[in-house]
Parts: sequence; structure tokens; C-alpha cells
Amino acid sequence: MQTKVISFVVTFLLSVGLLALSGWYVQRIDIVRDNSNPITPVVQGDEQNTNQEADVPETDLNPVQRGLRFLAKNQFEDGHWEGDNGQHPVAMTGLVGLALLMEGSTVREGQYSANVSKAVDWLMANSPRDGLIFSEHPSETARYMEGHGLATLFLAGARQRAYGDARAKKLDDTLSRAVKYIARAQSSQGGWHHTSRMEGHDFAAILVTAIQLQALQAAENARVDVPLGVVHDGQEYLRITLEKDLERTGHNRDRTAEIAAALACRFRHEALIAKDEPSKLWFKHCRTEIPLRPEIEFGRVELMHYYYAQAVFSLGEDWEKISERESGVDRLSWKGYRAALFNQLQNSQTKDGSWPAGNGIGVGRVYSTAVWCTILQLDSQRHPSTEVRMKPKF
Repeated sequence: MQTKVISFVVTFLLSVGLLALSGWYVQRIDIVRDNSNPITPVVQGDEQNTNQEADVPETDLNPVQRGLRFLAKNQFEDGHWEGDNGQHPVAMTGLVGLALLMEGSTVREGQYSANVSKAVDWLMANSPRDGLIFSEHPSETARYMEGHGLATLFLAGARQRAYGDARAKKLDDTLSRAVKYIARAQSSQGGWHHTSRMEGHDFAAILVTAIQLQALQAAENARVDVPLGVVHDGQEYLRITLEKDLERTGHNRDRTAEIAAALACRFRHEALIAKDEPSKLWFKHCRTEIPLRPEIEFGRVELMHYYYAQAVFSLGEDWEKISERESGVDRLSWKGYRAALFNQLQNSQTKDGSWPAGNGIGVGRVYSTAVWCTILQLDSQRHPSTEVRMKPKF
């Protein structure tokens, strides 16, 4: 009897041991399988699948996912992006980085965290002590303020979510110097030009000014000190300049893009729009001049939609309610606008996930794809210049 009991116990222990061993073996196989295809940053020319959607068929991805995958695959090894023929690397890196931030990735977490992290490092490496973020590429020599502003906007967005990252202090230093450079570059009119006022001129342009204002707003959201009066003076420049410009009649694509840009950075709080007469006029103009046609004029309208979409989203449904009470203001809905735009973009996206650049017009597919991906992700409420509801955790 005792021998049978001992035999039963030994058999039982052996069975348990074998079950545990088999469980360990299965777990180990899974680990090896996972580690055989790690998530690493994608670089231009690299055929390796390197994100969490690597094994998902392209046809199963939505347009935004396909567009972001295209952008990730076209990042250079050192972390930057560029337009056709190497153009505007600082500006392109800021634009694409923003699109990846809108997806939810940060320097530490998310599907494109490696791409975001490398882009942050590249931009910080191209920021000398004077604060200007500049690559020295010839395409940016005569218009470096656009790239500087877009890069500052992206870095501020990255800083807003750099929770506990070891580079946070370096990011703060880079952003502080970048903001001070923007302040020094401001013209006496209150706006900004393609190059700094320190070059010896005193010019200003609407689009460049809108870019700097969004960068400053994003920096404020990242708790970076912005010199007193700089944002106010920039907004006043836009108001005064556009008051004169709206008196002119006739269709002008560039002017409409400027008005949309001014509108996008006018307010970050919906409640203020009801009492702002300039914004009402700007909205009315954009509503008339930016209809959603059956076919998008790629290479020509990206900039208009880039800023107009931000304005419509920021004020969206609240503006529709306001326009019901205010005479002379067209009604608009963010949901309706996005749905119409989404359908057009879905039908025109190319097989590799990019959107066309308009037969050579514009900077290239990286630019157009970053713009459309940003627009289609505004619902995420992660745009750095307007993200006032989400407090940074430093």
C-alpha cells in the first residue's frame, strides 16, 4: 500500500513538472518569436517592416495609417525628412514629426516613438547656441524662419509628452533658445518674414507670422517662457494687415491660404470667437473660397486646407451654434467638412500610402502626405498649439 502511494506521488510530481516545463517552453518560443522582429526606426531605403502594423496587409489599413507608414519609411537614418531634391529638411522634419505626434506617439511610447525620438534628436543637433534651428541646406537659406517655426512647433509638442524622458532638460533648453530667437526675429510691425529682422530688414509676411504664432502657442503649452507682448503684437499684425487685404476682390489662392492661417492661430478658446469680428469675416471668406470639389488640386490647395481645417475643428460645432445667432455668417460643421474631405482623400491616395504632389508642383509627396495626415487626425486633439485641455506632466 505504501509503495502504491509513493508511486502515485512520484507520478503526480513528474506530471506537474512536465506541464510546467512545457508552459515555459511555449512562453520562451513566443519571446524568441517576438524578439526576432523588433520594433526599430524605419529609414529611407530600408525594406524591413518596423512598426506594429508590419504584418497587416496594406489594404486593411485606413488612409491615415497608410500615410503614416509611408512617412515612417521615408525617414533618413539620421532622423530627418526632406522634400524632393533634398529641399527644406528642417521644415519637413517638423511637419512629419507633427503628423506622428498627432497619431499619439511620443519620444518614449507609441508605434512611431523611435521615429519621433530620432527626429527630436536631429533637430536639437541642428540648433546652435543662437537658437535658430537650421540645416544649412541651400533651400532654407532664404526662408529659414518657416522651418524654424515648424520645428519649434513639433519640439514643443514632443516636450508636452516627454514624461520622464532623459532628454527633457535638453529639450527645454532648445525650446527656450528657439523661442528667444523668434522674439528677436520679429519685425517692428509685429509679424515675421522669411528671414530674421537681425538680417537688417524690417519685413513681415502673413504665413510666416502664423507659423511663428503657432510655435509660440505650443511653447506656452509646454510651459516654456514666451516674452511678454510677442504673441499679442503678432496677432495685431495679422488683424491690421488682413483688414486691408479683405477690401480687395477676386479669387486669390495665396491670399485665402494666408487668411486661413491667420484664422487657425487666432484663438485657442472657442468662447472668444463670438465677439471677434475679424474672425467672422475671415471665416466667411474661407467658407466661400475653399469649397470641397470632387477632385482635390494636389500641389495647390494643401496649405489652405491645412490651416482651414484647424480653424474649423477648433471652433467646429460651437461655431455652427454661433452662426445660427449671427447674421451674415455661413454655417459650417467640422464633421461634415471632415467627412467630405476624407472621402476625396481616400479615393486619391496612392498604393504606397502617399498623396500626390501635383505633378511636380510643391515640395513633394512627403510634404503633401504629412499635411493630409495631420488634417485627418485633428480629432485626436493632440495638436501642440491648441492642446490646452491636456496638462503637461513634467
